Amino acid sequence: MEDRLSRVEAKIDRLQDAVIALARVEEQLVTVFNRQSTIETKVNGLDDKVDRMVESLANARSVERVVWIFIAASIGAAVKYMG
Repeated sequence: MEDRLSRVEAKIDRLQDAVIALARVEEQLVTVFNRQSTIETKVNGLDDKVDRMVESLANARSVERVVWIFIAASIGAAVKYMG
């Protein structure tokens, strides 16, 4: 009877250790998921910034093209009226 009781106690101790290990793993998973959520938020913010920069760059290129067209037209007009 004593032997059987000590075996049951040993099994309960092992089960307790397993439950504690599972709780630790669960805590680690929660931490990983929270970090992943934070990273996703940051990546989405960076993606939005890149989109805004691309739009800004496209607008800057349009302005640059207009300036170059104006410069070329001015030079062409100057050459025509001088020559």
